[in-house]
Amino acid sequence: MKKSILFYAVMIIATVGFIACGDGGEDPAPSLEITSITATSADITRTGVVDAAAGTVIFQPFPPRTDISAVTIAVTLPEGVTVSPASGTAQDFSAGAVTYTISNGSEELSFEVSVTAEFAASIAFVGDANAPGSIKEKDMAAAYAYLSGEYGDDLEYIPFSSVNTDALQYIEVVVYYQDSDPGNNPGLLESIPASARAASVVDAFKAWHAAGGDFVLAGHGTQYLNQLGRIPDDAGKPYEENGWAPRIYGSGDGFENPDQWGINVNLNVNAIETVSSSDWDRSGHAILEGCTTSDIANPVDQTSYGHPAIPMIAAGYKEDHNSMWDINAAPITDHVDAFDKADKWEAAMEATLIGTWGHVVDLCCGAVVELHARASAPAEGSIIVIGAAAYEWEQNGADNAFMSNNAAMTVNSINYLIEK
Repeated sequence: MKKSILFYAVMIIATVGFIACGDGGEDPAPSLEITSITATSADITRTGVVDAAAGTVIFQPFPPRTDISAVTIAVTLPEGVTVSPASGTAQDFSAGAVTYTISNGSEELSFEVSVTAEFAASIAFVGDANAPGSIKEKDMAAAYAYLSGEYGDDLEYIPFSSVNTDALQYIEVVVYYQDSDPGNNPGLLESIPASARAASVVDAFKAWHAAGGDFVLAGHGTQYLNQLGRIPDDAGKPYEENGWAPRIYGSGDGFENPDQWGINVNLNVNAIETVSSSDWDRSGHAILEGCTTSDIANPVDQTSYGHPAIPMIAAGYKEDHNSMWDINAAPITDHVDAFDKADKWEAAMEATLIGTWGHVVDLCCGAVVELHARASAPAEGSIIVIGAAAYEWEQNGADNAFMSNNAAMTVNSINYLIEK
């Protein structure tokens, strides 16, 4: 009996000793891995692909224009594993990848997490030709070539035949410059090609513009305001008789001319007495930044305009293709003087006059204009219109000394609209 008790006691001691030795060990650290990871911007979520060996996490690119400066990253981890930055917090990926580090208390592992958005051009140059290489009119071809060099991949050419909702989805500014070759002298109503007047094209542009899309309309492209519905009614008169339409218009073959032409942007430069209280000095408008000025009218005999103007085409051959407004012809009758009438014109057109012909000091005409979103359609975009005959991109092979002003005004207009 004593032996049995002794044996039992020894067994208990041995068992306790074994258990005590076992309690001295540590549980294995949790697996150092990412179970899943998602990226969310607005209402779009992407699931990441984790490459542990490479230490990377990549996502399918978000759609163009997605804001990747505040993307919420949600990370699922094994129990006992932590992550920094914390899961569920927004991170800025606009400058590149963000490093995420996971830890199980004894080890760490870092991942370069990349979030990107697809690229899409924000500027469209539109025209009748099926491709930019098929643009035959020399001024239009030169304008496209310059802007393509200026903006690179951020500018794409879209023929009117391809204009639809999808084509315009990510475009912010449409540039439409229309001109005509010698021998092709379209009238006012024919200045816009049939491809641009197609109902499906006009409807797509109008819907895009109503949703905030902006235009730069230059040359005869000014007349596209008719299709876009931006010309007020004038007692039911046809467009070619409408006093609100840009009816100072030319499409002739051109001629040699010794003067330098441009625009005047200090619209009451001679301080003509007026009841208007508007500040008519528009030289500070953003689209004029960097443009040079000169008071010279004729460089040979040194005649002067008597005030600074922005020269746009030098002495030499000029096509003389105006497409701009005659403020005097506007159906406004309750005005006191020319500047009061211009005030009322701006209010009716919901626009800002920026420039007149270079020699004009009484605001009889509007050559460069900004049309704002109308009060009846506050979400719609703006339109910059450049309709002076001085706006040419190819002076019949001559070196136009003032080409830089045309280029600056155009680029400034595009950038101004994008940044608005």
